Amino acid sequence: MEAPSPMYILTRAATLVALIVAVLFGYSFVKKKQRKAAITAELESITSDSSFFQQFYAVDAQKTLVRAIGLIAEANLLGVTPESAINCGLGIQPKFFDNGLKDQASLPREKIIRACLRSNYENFLKLGYAPDVQTLNAMKNGELPPIPSGPKSGRAPDLAHLINPALSPGMEKVIANLILRPPESESVSANAIEISLAKQLACDLTEAGLIEESVRDHILQGLSKAPES
Repeated sequence: MEAPSPMYILTRAATLVALIVAVLFGYSFVKKKQRKAAITAELESITSDSSFFQQFYAVDAQKTLVRAIGLIAEANLLGVTPESAINCGLGIQPKFFDNGLKDQASLPREKIIRACLRSNYENFLKLGYAPDVQTLNAMKNGELPPIPSGPKSGRAPDLAHLINPALSPGMEKVIANLILRPPESESVSANAIEISLAKQLACDLTEAGLIEESVRDHILQGLSKAPES
């Protein structure tokens, strides 16, 4: 029996390698698609009314926000922009992302959720965090590692309240009321920007039917008296 020629062997080897590469690529593509779907499902759960606005415990609200930020960061690694990830979590299909009317058409609750997740994800990046395996694994459990860089590096970040729960008990359980920021002394008062954000949130919560106008007015009155740093 005549031995196979070197060209034949090389051709068969190249075909086998190409087949293996195709199989691995297909497997990777399927796994990536499955993970994207899983992230969307998790964000849909987090952005539901019962989760985003009605947590039972303050610590659960904080952990859920951290999980959401981690999911957005992971989605970005998979090629899904933060804005698209948030929209998918809100159940908005991709074909509507660029219609130029999405902000005008946003429901009040969607507006609150989008603003909260977008700003906190941006704060996550400004604090120097990167979506590495260690950080993402910790965030899946609702935990953030110490701040990696900057003047506050090595310290745990704050998950502060825009609206002081003393003004409206229960606000500590509302994810939309949380803001990720560098650690500050407890004696430091809210600055003008944070007070403005808190006032806007109170108005948005009223527009969304989540708090009464009387509660909003009480919050706004208290915020107007708050000393600025």
